[in-house]
Amino acid sequence: MSISVGLLDRLITLSRRSRCDISDRFAWPAAVSTRKLWCDEELLSTFGTGAHDRLTRDDLAALSKWEAVNFFSLNVYGIKDAMAFLCKKMYEDRYIPTREYMHIFLAEENDHLWFFAKFCIDYVGKIYSSRWPRTEETTSDLEEDFLMFSSILIFEEFVDFYNKRVGDNLEVEPILRDINYQHHIDESRHVSFGREVVRALFADIMESSTNPDATRAALEKKIINRFTYFITMMYNPSTYEDSQVYTRAGFQSAFQMRNELRNAPERRQHHHRWFQRTAEFFRRTGVVRDTGFLLSC
Repeated sequence: MSISVGLLDRLITLSRRSRCDISDRFAWPAAVSTRKLWCDEELLSTFGTGAHDRLTRDDLAALSKWEAVNFFSLNVYGIKDAMAFLCKKMYEDRYIPTREYMHIFLAEENDHLWFFAKFCIDYVGKIYSSRWPRTEETTSDLEEDFLMFSSILIFEEFVDFYNKRVGDNLEVEPILRDINYQHHIDESRHVSFGREVVRALFADIMESSTNPDATRAALEKKIINRFTYFITMMYNPSTYEDSQVYTRAGFQSAFQMRNELRNAPERRQHHHRWFQRTAEFFRRTGVVRDTGFLLSC
């Protein structure tokens, strides 16, 4: 696997330079106001739909609270699975060049796991359950690694879209802004690392394939499935239930609200905007032919 040593050295240097004691990083308030939005309004899963227009400002604040909990919960489960995978793989010969940075990556993700879980438990008393995308049948360990690193990358860029915006939002509560900002800063390094590994693994797969066109087409389908999965994770019926907004939004149940919002034509442009940067990376790498699939998945 061909990895840029210069990139790894820069990431290691940046991580060590910014390292802090995470237990002292945040000022944890006794409570978080529920009268203000917990994220940018355009990040809500209702945004751009008729359902959104039917909700009051108080409704939107309640929904933003539980959708923030959903994103933090997704991080908890996503981080746990990513850490387990890296621990399993980091001492294989293929990853010798990346091993030093993987240790740093794991330490930072452990910090993230702590503060996302602490927020959910301290302020709402629970973490939403979640699960990683199911693993399809693969043709080799190399392909399995490619798909897992790709899943981690798509997930990291998915949540970073949210983190970056809330981390810059001066109107949300400071603890929300600080957590999102800290995660964005660390994830920018993790995304750079993930892209480098995904590129290298894809190149190795294509080089070893006896039928590159068929191999690429099969991988494209699996990668698009992962985008579809993470788009669906934006719509958690539990958030509509806990915020008690589904009736006023015009639905008979939280599940109906989830299903209709997930498939609403008005939401497709938001999916495209949210995931465009990541899809474009996979297009430039040669995994997918174009990014138009975002408008239909």
